[in-house]
Amino acid sequence: MTTDQQPHANRSAGRPLLRGVLTAPIDPWTYRSLAYLLLAFPLAILYFVVLVTGASMTLGLSITLLGPLAFLATLLAILALAWLDAAVTDGLLEVDVTTTFPETGEGIVAFVRELLLGPETWLGAVYVLWKTVLGFVAFVGIVVGLSLAASLLVAPLYYGEHVVVGWYQVDTLVRALLAAAGGVVVGYLTLSLVNLTGHLSAVVAEGLLPETA
Repeated sequence: MTTDQQPHANRSAGRPLLRGVLTAPIDPWTYRSLAYLLLAFPLAILYFVVLVTGASMTLGLSITLLGPLAFLATLLAILALAWLDAAVTDGLLEVDVTTTFPETGEGIVAFVRELLLGPETWLGAVYVLWKTVLGFVAFVGIVVGLSLAASLLVAPLYYGEHVVVGWYQVDTLVRALLAAAGGVVVGYLTLSLVNLTGHLSAVVAEGLLPETA
């Protein structure tokens, strides 16, 4: 792999993380991370549905011969989800990771043994759980942060006696300008956290998923 082809997380390893966070509003990485975290929400819903369905089927069929098959199918689904998320992570964060499936050339027994005992299966499961939680938490945080910032920023346009943002009454121009300044701060902090979370996501992906061969 050449220097130009190295993943973003590795290329930026020499750049102080603090600089990226402090310049978050003008750092392109911030908006790549924002797209990544917003996309993580619908993916988290998918992951949650698959995990809950797989666990329910495995437990429900555990007293039958179909129980082990449901469990193996759930593990394969987890690997497929980890592969999908690795592709998204590679595309948006430029982290060169993937997920490999057990080889089928050595027979069904070897395939099942590698699926059950292989570290990629369980690291993939941890990664999918992490992305499920991240998807829900990040979406709520981004929506709340950016919505509040936008409401405060436009306060000078609609302030009045009955205008209240949260607990803050915006009934004078001075208060409206203070609210707008607060909106700048809230927006900056939100984008800084997005930038930082993008870096954290890249580190976690590199730690739990194997590099592309």
